[in-house]
Amino acid sequence: MHEAVEAVTHPMSVDTFVSLCPAQLLPLYRYFYHQTGHPQDAEDLVAITLGKALTACGHFDPARGTFPAWLFGIARHTLRDFQRRKRPIVSVTHLDPPLAACLPLPDAQVIQSEEAGILHARVRQLPLGQREAVMLYYFGSLSAREVAIVLGHSEGAVRLLIHRALTTLRERYREEEDT
Repeated sequence: MHEAVEAVTHPMSVDTFVSLCPAQLLPLYRYFYHQTGHPQDAEDLVAITLGKALTACGHFDPARGTFPAWLFGIARHTLRDFQRRKRPIVSVTHLDPPLAACLPLPDAQVIQSEEAGILHARVRQLPLGQREAVMLYYFGSLSAREVAIVLGHSEGAVRLLIHRALTTLRERYREEEDT
């Protein structure tokens, strides 16, 4: 996936930017969705991030990191701006009939939703550094090296943050099972 990204020249052309974006849409959406918990906010944040990135694509420097790491750096700042301006919103989701036909049975949806809710709550309780590393690595589909670039840490530090986060999450699940 990142082979074409490595061949990008500086400055990046708009055509190159447009060709690289489709592979990042789902990772960006997942990252924002797991940070906000709202599909509409996630969609808006993806659009804002891509707009900012398009405006700045001439500044992308492949010597400083990969395209996904650069894009998620912009995404991270966009999320912080959004969280500062955030106001309570009532979320109403409308499903298209074809989408509804693909969904799991209602009881399975409830179980998945409850499990996802528990996981999201626990991840949000992690210290900020661990939470960001986990979100970028698992939901943003970035490599540890790319997460390190986004967060400004070494790759080893990122791996340690993720390890500590997973250890904490495991312990919290075990504590709940024991009670």
